[in-house]
Amino acid sequence: MSYSRIITAFALAIFAYVGAHGTEVASTATLNIYYPNYSSVDMAFGSMPDTSNRTVDFCCEAAFTGQLLNTFSHTNIADDHVGGGKVYKGYTCRANTGAFAWGGGKSYFMRKKDYHPQSQHYNMAFCQYLIILNGQRQPMWERMRRNRTRYRALCEIGGRLCFCEAKKVMTLEAFVESLVEAKVTNAIYLDMGAGWNYAWYRDNKDKVVELFPESKQAKDFRYRTNWVVFYK
Repeated sequence: MSYSRIITAFALAIFAYVGAHGTEVASTATLNIYYPNYSSVDMAFGSMPDTSNRTVDFCCEAAFTGQLLNTFSHTNIADDHVGGGKVYKGYTCRANTGAFAWGGGKSYFMRKKDYHPQSQHYNMAFCQYLIILNGQRQPMWERMRRNRTRYRALCEIGGRLCFCEAKKVMTLEAFVESLVEAKVTNAIYLDMGAGWNYAWYRDNKDKVVELFPESKQAKDFRYRTNWVVFYK
């Protein structure tokens, strides 16, 4: 075999190896669970990573967006947030009760009162509604308990980060119960709804899989502001 053919074969083997380690998908009776294959976690602002970006393994909407603005502004993202190690000022959101952060190769779920991004030196972080912390269900506002939608949360199961998504429309109370049954130890809500629930990931054949692709036609699709991104 010629040298050029050896190099080509080697490159294809490397591609096949990398491509074979995409997001792992599991399920329960009520949940789809996505375990990204990643080496780092960050935030994207203003524009969602394109599906042509081969370094992205999973990305989806993270923090709430305040207003439907035609131009992007960090101050339109709920609470202070971090991307690429830089802290940005957001608007104060009373609905947010917790935060998720990544730094030094570790993930952190915490109550909002313990979130101080100016001094904690995270690579990325955002605030959201905290669902489960260290195995304990967090307080649920009574008026939210019966809200029905297809819920999604960034979670931890058995020490692994994952995304848990309801298979069908259900109440928040039922979704939390589903997370507990799946042995989720930490969970924080992720923004959903028509337009906001669009996400994509790469499977173990390096193929892009879209979640809620119909959301690209929703009127609010263009108003999204931020995404949590898992990089290979």
